[in-house]
Amino acid sequence: RLRTENLNLQKTKLPYTSQVDINKESWKSIPAEIIRYSTAFNNNILVANRGRSSGVLPGMGMLDNGGIAGLVTEVTEHEALVLPIIHSNTQWSVRLGDEGAIGRLIWSGQGTEYATLKDIPLTELIIPGDHVITTGFQGTFPSGLVVGIVEEVLVTRADKFQSVTVKLGADFKHIHYVEFLKNTSYEIVDSLLTLAP
Repeated sequence: RLRTENLNLQKTKLPYTSQVDINKESWKSIPAEIIRYSTAFNNNILVANRGRSSGVLPGMGMLDNGGIAGLVTEVTEHEALVLPIIHSNTQWSVRLGDEGAIGRLIWSGQGTEYATLKDIPLTELIIPGDHVITTGFQGTFPSGLVVGIVEEVLVTRADKFQSVTVKLGADFKHIHYVEFLKNTSYEIVDSLLTLAP
C-alpha cells in the first residue's frame, strides 16, 4: 500500500486522483505485485503474487496506481489470475463525473492506454478532460474510483448515442505494484438480493 501511495506521489501522468477513500469500513485493501502479464493480445491477462491465503478471491477488483485495472477470475493458494480492462471480453459500469451519465466501458483492442465508453446519450454534454469514475453497481469497486479521463468524443448522425475515448488511469505498460479490493459487506448485500421478489 505504501509503495502504491509513493508511486501516486511520483507520477504526474494524470491530473487527478481517486475521489474515494477505499479505507472505509466496508472495503479492505490487499497489496500485491504483478508477476506475469500480457499486453499484446485481444485477451490479455495479469497474474499477481497473492491468492487465497492472502484473502484474494474471485470477483475482487484490482487497482493500479489508484485507477481500476482488472477483475480477479481465478485464484490458487498464492496467485490470482486477473482479467484487465484491456481484455476484449470485459465490460465495466462507469459514470461521467460525479453526476453524469452512466455507460459501458469496453476495450477495442487498440493500445493499452485507451478504452471506449459507450451508450452515452447525445443530450449529455461531454468535454475532453472530464473524469470517468466507477459507479459501484457491479460490487467490484466502490463508487467514485478513477477509471480515466475523456480524451475524445465521437458522434455519428446515424447513432442516438455518443462514443467516448477514455485515457485509462491504469498504466498497463509499467504495471507492477497493485491492490486488490475486498468488499467486507458483500455477503450482507448479497443476502438482500436473494430476498428480492
